[in-house]
Amino acid sequence: MREWDGRYRAGFFAGAIRQLRFVFPHCAPDAMPAGWKMTRFTDREIEEVRSRADVVEVIGAHVRLRRAGRNFVGLCPFHNEKTPSFSVNPERGFFHCFGCGAGGTVFDFMNKIEGLTFPEALQSLAQRYGIRLPERSADNRAGPTIANGDRASMLTANQVAAEFYANVLWNTSDAELARDYLKTRGITSETARAFLLGFAPPRAANVVGILQKRGLLEPALKLGLAKKDESGAAYDMFRARLMFPIRDAQGRVIAFGGRVLDNRLPKYINSAESPLYSKARALYGLAEARSTINKGDRAIVVEGYIDVIALWQAGFKETVATLGTALTIDQLRLLSRYTRNILACFDGDDAGRKASLRALEAFLQAGLLGRGVFIPQGYDPDTLMHERGAGHFDGLLQHSELLIEMFLRQQAQIAPKERAAVDDRARILASIGDKLRLIKDEFQFNLLVRKAVDLVGFTDREEAVLRRAGRRALAIGGARQSAPGRAQEVSSGTRATSSPGALVQAELGLIALALRYPDLRPELKSHLRQHVFPDQETGSVLEDICATSESSVTSEAAISSRLGEQRRGWLSGMMVGSLMDDAAKARSLMGDYLNALSEGQQRCEVAQLRQAALTANGEEAVAAAQAVIVARRRSAHRQDAR
Repeated sequence: MREWDGRYRAGFFAGAIRQLRFVFPHCAPDAMPAGWKMTRFTDREIEEVRSRADVVEVIGAHVRLRRAGRNFVGLCPFHNEKTPSFSVNPERGFFHCFGCGAGGTVFDFMNKIEGLTFPEALQSLAQRYGIRLPERSADNRAGPTIANGDRASMLTANQVAAEFYANVLWNTSDAELARDYLKTRGITSETARAFLLGFAPPRAANVVGILQKRGLLEPALKLGLAKKDESGAAYDMFRARLMFPIRDAQGRVIAFGGRVLDNRLPKYINSAESPLYSKARALYGLAEARSTINKGDRAIVVEGYIDVIALWQAGFKETVATLGTALTIDQLRLLSRYTRNILACFDGDDAGRKASLRALEAFLQAGLLGRGVFIPQGYDPDTLMHERGAGHFDGLLQHSELLIEMFLRQQAQIAPKERAAVDDRARILASIGDKLRLIKDEFQFNLLVRKAVDLVGFTDREEAVLRRAGRRALAIGGARQSAPGRAQEVSSGTRATSSPGALVQAELGLIALALRYPDLRPELKSHLRQHVFPDQETGSVLEDICATSESSVTSEAAISSRLGEQRRGWLSGMMVGSLMDDAAKARSLMGDYLNALSEGQQRCEVAQLRQAALTANGEEAVAAAQAVIVARRRSAHRQDAR
């Protein structure tokens, strides 16, 4: 027992020392996830952000949630699924996916979905909820800092630039031509302001001068907002262009598009790829469309900035646009957080229909059955809206086609069953099989096989061939990793099915009880000295929680930074689930968990004594064997007493 007691005391005093060194209480560097050892904040600052940040609102910006009892549920943004297994508990401030095991606090969600470190997540939420956090220097002293090109500085640089461009558009003579252009396109000032449109003046160093005064030139250079000439002088990237800020789902400016108003080429230039922006993973208009997509359960995808703005102004506020690329898997996965009903607009000519079939593959790989809307030849959504009106466009939406059905009908026309040669039928089977192999969902796969049989007229033997080929490919495809940049897609693998052992469950269960029932903390604290936690950091987290009687949980920061990802996932499952709901049984459950820790401690003690007996000689071996017997009897006596 002395060795156990010594270990516990060593862990306790190590925790006390860590408390003096880190703002996250007892937060040891080697216990923190990679990238989380950054700017430090006080408990009061963390608590203010945590208490003001609505976990449902924050997660709801990325996931379409609906209430289900005490929780909110939706489709998990971290893996493909059709039945919601993702839950958010606003009372306890935790989220958990029962499909892939992802879970944690609001800070963990920001880390997973946006790749933010804890300090970055804290700063992002503070800015969102109007909380002013003091800037800190590298040695953690409060005071102004020099921007160093990190994510927060980049976002600030973009926002400053966007506000400058907007001010030029509405308040200067430089932008008179731009204002006239908007009028000719039928874009009202209210709509233009909603999209934060602006104008970059023709002079070389307008934005550069402003950003330099704010200490933001370095991040501006990294973003491509500014460039340097051969002499090393900085100049504006965008000049004499109508500016279209590109915003993420939270409304933060991540990039820009700029359009000339004369005959210069190129007509459009866009921000370069950056830590904030990837054209293959972003969508123009998402910030403006998100709430409408959520409410109406539908998204419309077009190709151009003006198309989005024209449709939004006409009442189709669920419209977004790609950014100079064909529709990508990542863009579709981003939209699928809010709806699975996605309508993509294409030209009505042959080239447009071929493009729609290429988009079909992206839809299937994203786990979606997209629909195609075909714009009459010679029009784009903007000109169609102005010349034929919103009613005509709405009619096109009503007659949209499932892309997979369109593809199958096309295959049936190529080689009708009655007249097709064997090799033609084989090619049709192979072509359809190429599409089916992209589908990972078993139900969707079976549904589309039957659809193929009905539309193409496959025989029973051909259907069997198609199923075997599709399932064989599906088994291979199911093991594929997600595309680069996707936020931690998890297949139904080990993390979803693994569960904590009895000791880990007891450790995390006590933390969950302490978080859920502050009244139990004094009693639980009195028991802690009598028990040894196999994982000292988990025991230290529990100590910190029990040291406060506040019902609000400042310790979210400690949980996010000190427990590993898997343990955070298991803990979030307890917090979101119903196990902790019965207050009458909470004390009994606490006793069960404490007993489990005691039994684990006793088993470890017996194992250590047994090992000592095996390595000892003579009288020492006899004494060690007797110690094993005594320890076993003591353990049995304690179990009988319980």
